[in-house]
Amino acid sequence: MTSDDAKPPRPSGRPATIDPDAVAGLALDLFAEHGYENTSMEDIAKAAGIGRKSLYRYFTSKADLVWGGTEPVVEASTRAFDSFHSPGKSDGGVLAGLREATIAGVAVIPDLAVTRGRLRLIAEHPELTSRSYESLAPQREKALAFLVESGLTDSAARFVSAAYLAVTFEAWLQWAAGSEPDPVPYLMAALEVLRVPFDNVRAV
Repeated sequence: MTSDDAKPPRPSGRPATIDPDAVAGLALDLFAEHGYENTSMEDIAKAAGIGRKSLYRYFTSKADLVWGGTEPVVEASTRAFDSFHSPGKSDGGVLAGLREATIAGVAVIPDLAVTRGRLRLIAEHPELTSRSYESLAPQREKALAFLVESGLTDSAARFVSAAYLAVTFEAWLQWAAGSEPDPVPYLMAALEVLRVPFDNVRAV
């Protein structure tokens, strides 16, 4: 065997760190360029310069790539919920807390154009739309805990938290379908439908 036939040595050290947000952004670009159905996980891995096993370690499906990016929103909303009932703060009622958490979530989204692209894909593909209940579960649970702490019964809180996620999700879809830069007015309008009186609960 000559030196020309020798295999190049394998790189030593730890593998390069993968940025899941960057990979998801790249996937969205590929979906926009080639179509969601026509883009495979292998295509995404190749474009990102990573192996398929590495891609699947972070994202088990194309749907996960589209629905990603919710963690910072959930964290920001949770902080808003936690601070809403802090000592000495005049909270203004349940609906005010939901408004604050919603606005806090919007504020941490780094690129609303990417979010609009994600939502348009979700609206166009039943496979993605059907993931909404599962994907939004962390936000629903945080809202549920806040509502119970605010004085709603567990049953009423479950109804309201489900309604909260449903109306805000629809507001996001309506915003994504248009061209307005700011989703907050859509979200605030959606929350107005939650003005339902509950016995023995602070006014909303």
